[in-house]
Amino acid sequence: MTGIQYYMKLLEQILSELGADTLKSFSIVPEFGGYFRSIKGVAEYSSEKVVLALKKNKITVVGEGLTLGKYFEEDLLIKGKIAGVQID
Repeated sequence: MTGIQYYMKLLEQILSELGADTLKSFSIVPEFGGYFRSIKGVAEYSSEKVVLALKKNKITVVGEGLTLGKYFEEDLLIKGKIAGVQID
């Protein structure tokens, strides 16, 4: 198991134990980035803004030094300093 797979599995377990809807959730880790679930695609991408397409909505992530990490089974890791997240 790679480091990112371990991290994703651990995060899923934590969300589940906290009662979160793990099918449609996201987590932000300060100074590291964020983990987003149920992503259908990336509608817009720059180092300051990422727009993620969901089935019915969009998630806009803003920050500094944003880069796309692993995309695996509709889960996406975004690295960088995330300043805000908006669900449209």
